[in-house]
Amino acid sequence: MSVIDSTHRLTPILDRILTLSLILFVMFSMFSISITQIAFAVGTVAWLTKASLNNSWKQVRLPLVIPFLLFIAACVLAVVTAVDPGYSVKPLKKLLQILIFFWAVNSIRDEKERDILVLLLAVAGCVAALYGIYQGLLTPVTTKTRVEGTMSIYMTFAGILMLAGLVALGRFLLKKPRENWLGVAVFLIIVCLLLTLTRQAWLGFLTGLVFLVFIWKTRLLLGIPVLLVLALLFAPAGVKERIHSMTDLSDWTYQSRLALWQGGWQVFKDYPLTGCGFRCMDLVHTEYPDPTGDIKKYRGMHNNFVQLAVDTGLLGLTAWISIWAGYFLALFRRTRDPAKNASSRWVIHGSTAAVLGFLAGGFFEVNFYDSEVVMLLYFIMALPFVGQNSESEA
Repeated sequence: MSVIDSTHRLTPILDRILTLSLILFVMFSMFSISITQIAFAVGTVAWLTKASLNNSWKQVRLPLVIPFLLFIAACVLAVVTAVDPGYSVKPLKKLLQILIFFWAVNSIRDEKERDILVLLLAVAGCVAALYGIYQGLLTPVTTKTRVEGTMSIYMTFAGILMLAGLVALGRFLLKKPRENWLGVAVFLIIVCLLLTLTRQAWLGFLTGLVFLVFIWKTRLLLGIPVLLVLALLFAPAGVKERIHSMTDLSDWTYQSRLALWQGGWQVFKDYPLTGCGFRCMDLVHTEYPDPTGDIKKYRGMHNNFVQLAVDTGLLGLTAWISIWAGYFLALFRRTRDPAKNASSRWVIHGSTAAVLGFLAGGFFEVNFYDSEVVMLLYFIMALPFVGQNSESEA
């Protein structure tokens, strides 16, 4: 059997593996990190094998490759120059998750398959939300009994609900004809998100919501405060308390974050260029003032920007910001191209809303270090690039 014959026989098999891996990744992103990681690993191997067999490397699309590579280089440099390189090297493996973005961009065959995967994500989010609501009905929700849903911790559960909810909301508001069942799914996700009592995810969802309503019908932005008032009036007591605390600057969680950010600034000043390495706060926190004890207790900065400044310095933080700058610029260009915008308007804006929500939530939590959240984020980031020529977008 010739090499060409073998290639022809293997390509359809690899295509089926790719489709199955994408489906499993999306469905289990809301339920199991292990299955999600396996689906990603198998799918990536299938994608690279197919490209190798067909010698189609020139057709591989690599949007945002330059900022991603700069960030990877900055992270490696941060580990090499770390306080303890051996202690800081382990988190580098999370950089492999960036491959999810390129795997999805190159493996989702067309807009039809993309739409199916988004609908599967909405269904998975709805099922996860129903399970979370069931938990909330069994036990009164307080800060000690938050809804954790399908994840091991409420912050992760809230993070993936926020991302799935904003993509589903973008499709519901902006795609025609409207799919009314998606409105029900989004409503359930919002209810469950409230029950997690996770304010950074609330802030993220609110940010994405404001963006989507602005794109959809700007005049309806005035209705968002009304929705917030209704939530405050009819929400369970635990949710009401958390909403009130968001406007209380004397709240201990705000004060704790301020103490952490001040401590992070002190460390950053000593390691400004490349940082002190991942997890370095475990090693250096005793060398800095810690009057509240929060730095010793948490060892994390509760802010993506401060955390990356501490861990990777100015080089890493700048490279990380360039990823988002490049991403928003690429999507803005697509909105200016009628040919690309016609059938993809909802996915461009839904993806943008999810990324904005992630970044907004990251002002008060290090959600970039949360694998379940980031894996789903990279997948959602890839959706607007599916089936498009990504030249000049590196």
